[in-house]
Amino acid sequence: MPSHNISPNAESVPSSRCPLAEYEKILERNPILAPTGCTDKFCQAGRLVHTDEPKVGDNRPLDIVQNEASAFLWQLLQDGIYTEDRYTERLAQVMTDIARSAKDKIVWNQGIKRVGKTSTWTQTPEELLYGLRLAWRNSRKCIMRSRYQELELCDLRHVQTSVGMATALLEEITKSFNDGQIRPTVFVFPPKSVDGDGPLFWNKQVLNFAAYQLDDGAVLGDPSNIQLTKDIIDLGWTPPSPKTRWDLLPIVAMAENDAPAMVELPDHLCRLIDIEHPDYPGLGKLNLKWYQFPALSRLGFDIGGVQYTAAPFLGWYMDAEIGVRNLADSFRYDSLPDVAKAIGFDIDAYRKKQEYSEVRAMEDLPDYEQLRWLSRAQAELNYAVRCSFLKRGVTCVGTLAASSDWCQYDDDHAAKNGYRLNSDPYWLSPPQGSIVPVWHRGGAPHYQPKPMICRNRYDPVKCWQRRKSATEADPVRLVRKEGRWVTEILSAFATDWSESHGNAATERVPEAISTTVRICYCSKGTTARVLADKLHRSVTKKFAKTFRVTFTSLNALDLHKVDPSDVILVVASTTGSGAFPSNGEEFATSRGHLLQTLTADFSQLRVSVFGVGDSAYPNFNAAAIGVYNFFTELGVMCTAGGLIKADVASEALPLRLFNRWLDAVESSLTGGVGELRENPEEGFMAQAVMLRQFDSATLLSKSSPTAGEDEGLIIMALDGVEYTEMKHLRLLPTNSSSQVARAMAALGIEDAQKVVPFSDPKLQQCTYQDFFACFVDLEDRFKTQSWTTQLSTHDETAIETLERFAAVANPSQLSEALRLSICLDLPLLRPRAFSVASSSGYVGERKVELLIKPHRQGRFSEIYLATLRPGDQVRYSLVPTAPAAGLPIVQKPVIAITTGSGFAPVRSLLQHRMHIAQTSEAQSLKPYPFASSPISLFAGFRLVDGDMIGSITSLAEKHHVLDMSCLVPSNKEKRRVQDFLWEKREEIRAKLVEGEGYVYVCGSAMMTEGVREKLGEIVGGDPKESLGGRYVEEVF
Repeated sequence: MPSHNISPNAESVPSSRCPLAEYEKILERNPILAPTGCTDKFCQAGRLVHTDEPKVGDNRPLDIVQNEASAFLWQLLQDGIYTEDRYTERLAQVMTDIARSAKDKIVWNQGIKRVGKTSTWTQTPEELLYGLRLAWRNSRKCIMRSRYQELELCDLRHVQTSVGMATALLEEITKSFNDGQIRPTVFVFPPKSVDGDGPLFWNKQVLNFAAYQLDDGAVLGDPSNIQLTKDIIDLGWTPPSPKTRWDLLPIVAMAENDAPAMVELPDHLCRLIDIEHPDYPGLGKLNLKWYQFPALSRLGFDIGGVQYTAAPFLGWYMDAEIGVRNLADSFRYDSLPDVAKAIGFDIDAYRKKQEYSEVRAMEDLPDYEQLRWLSRAQAELNYAVRCSFLKRGVTCVGTLAASSDWCQYDDDHAAKNGYRLNSDPYWLSPPQGSIVPVWHRGGAPHYQPKPMICRNRYDPVKCWQRRKSATEADPVRLVRKEGRWVTEILSAFATDWSESHGNAATERVPEAISTTVRICYCSKGTTARVLADKLHRSVTKKFAKTFRVTFTSLNALDLHKVDPSDVILVVASTTGSGAFPSNGEEFATSRGHLLQTLTADFSQLRVSVFGVGDSAYPNFNAAAIGVYNFFTELGVMCTAGGLIKADVASEALPLRLFNRWLDAVESSLTGGVGELRENPEEGFMAQAVMLRQFDSATLLSKSSPTAGEDEGLIIMALDGVEYTEMKHLRLLPTNSSSQVARAMAALGIEDAQKVVPFSDPKLQQCTYQDFFACFVDLEDRFKTQSWTTQLSTHDETAIETLERFAAVANPSQLSEALRLSICLDLPLLRPRAFSVASSSGYVGERKVELLIKPHRQGRFSEIYLATLRPGDQVRYSLVPTAPAAGLPIVQKPVIAITTGSGFAPVRSLLQHRMHIAQTSEAQSLKPYPFASSPISLFAGFRLVDGDMIGSITSLAEKHHVLDMSCLVPSNKEKRRVQDFLWEKREEIRAKLVEGEGYVYVCGSAMMTEGVREKLGEIVGGDPKESLGGRYVEEVF
């Protein structure tokens, strides 16, 4: 270290967790560390831009300038650039120059502004080149730093005018581009003086594509340059005609205290590289292009207390910058969907498959299908970029090569110096992910040495706006005539500059628009949100000129700000307990208050609600129904069908019904009637899709309750089922063969394999045998009975109605049209969902046990189960998600609270842990692996189920899986399971607070509410809020 004091910034002091030895080694080589914005309690390492990262453009206190200048010269000494004598001489000279030129100015330090002494100094070309190279090496966002010694300096510090900056840059950058054999170069213009903001370039890069905002809100060109394009047009640039996606913006240079100078790029720099693929000619037909090199021009260099605000940095591209980011990102050129089509994606090929017959675009497909094609498109586009640059002979480094190069360079540096280079994983990890080596690297220290590359504090356009009144010169355009540059004065800069910098969203909406389409959603999983996104995209695309379109969660809908002429469209899903999802809970709880306080006349407010529910569960579409009923009470005008109830039990993403609703919505917005016309075959088409998701299992056994009892839980064992613990199964209570035969006889159908005469081609392979067995519920009631004048009684089942009808009509004389009408009026057969009550590891692979609560005349538990015998086939499907699916892997204490058949998932979890414990004991591994994270069980049950529950809990206690079993049978005192929680409050609080344990509650709505209230008294506050994801609840 130099003899005089050099103290790093206060923010550089390491936290108690930072390896001190490594930190000291970093300081030995890097005497000045810039603040990272992190503290021991708050880290910004994961942010794209740190809120208080250093920038160039402000004056700094004199002592900081001196300190940084001294430290920089010391680094020259340490690296052998200067001898001891030269260092001592140069240090004295620089300190004298800094002191001599010191002035009183406004200075900034750590965000605080004051008047104080500041200064600057002039670096030699040797010092400047060394500083530039160090700054590149210290750039935590750059993967090519290993090449920092190759960086060249183009010293343009003598250029003092905007015109000179523009012309010098064009001439010098052409040399460094070197016909594609790029030499990395920094073009350094004069540093910031203490009296000004420094010279600036308006462009983010020397080469930038323009972006034009179209009337419908779309963007032609590179969306990242919308504001820059507006600013340059306001300055006087005239875009080419016609405009294209690939129009290069002119360069705008602005010397300190001078007006801007604008110059169009010469032809040799404007040449674009056509992106073509050697194996997919269709990709070349997409007309994708990119420019030949990156040259960042709005960044600055901070070197030894001197701030270079205009120093364009020419380098070369890494293929992923273009192929995976610039051309591919959805907020840039968004080309991946088109690339996917070019390499083979065909939406019509998907539509030929029954399950995808209703898709209209790629985004309608399941996420895994989208990811399949987008990933392939990304890889092939990146390959095309690499091939295209190679073909043109322009330098472009490959992702794998750059990544390997960085890893080796960082390893070598660490081996030599004892610490790793600073790095920002967000920038360094290539977007291809884990197939690239650098993705797996971790543990890089988070620090920022100086010299460094950093952002400019001031926007150049705003700088010009502030100082133009005090600048005598006018903005000019440079034109090349007869081999020399000629200047032309540009038209005046926009008089009302603030208008051109207004909110982009409001600019697209004409003032005359007064009606807002408010799209709201509440979603437990992803389905409702996906559909709401699709609705928002479609409405925005078609009606941006006609309506304002907003998109929010249901909680964010403020009815006090809704105009009665507005339109509200809601997409709402329902939780398993029939409640509103969290992003709709606030709306749900405020409904009563709103009905009392809203005074506006909402009779002209148009509302439509699309519900997303699962008919295998009770409270089907309860949230959507609740929203619709609320708006009905407000007296709104229902549109597009009012309330639409989609069923994910029959279609995971209910596009068939959603597309019809979307068409009705768009019709109503264009002034049409907006009716949702009913297709009588709609439900049967969805049923056919659902049935393809079902597999068959074999019934092994069904154990009835104790003799003489009929209220105990039934254990149903199936073979051939693949599942995971604590998940749910949907079981389809198919009609028995005798019921099918009765139905066909009543309709005069002699051939069971005869095809039902549906009009839709997707159903034309459905036989009457399949139809009556799996499509319709013969134990339910007919929907309308519009086909007969002899209406049935309320208690009459469909099969009974059919047989009564057959008694007065001749079944063999029925027309095909009448038979079809009767069939279409039959109710659909719906699956029932049950929680898995076993672990495949414990009961045997591909075997599953279910606990079924019997209900008198229950469609599944009594009617269907009564017809089943061991060996019979049972139709089932797995429910994709379940609230408790993550609990089996939890290594923390679990408080399980259940009643009745809610014990099933806990039984599954107990068996899972007992299997692990038994395996561990058998292999002489860790005994009692769950002794430190046991389950504490509170279970309410009927007396008849006591033996079943007691047998497994005693085994679980034996293996130390359970540490507490509070079993609460039915009792005369009516004490509920939640009443016993208070007696164990100390143990519960310790497990949840100190032990960071989980709570699992499964029971009725009344029971779960009681448990939540009691746990709130124990832990203090709502346990769902305080425990977050550690509180898991299932309601049946």
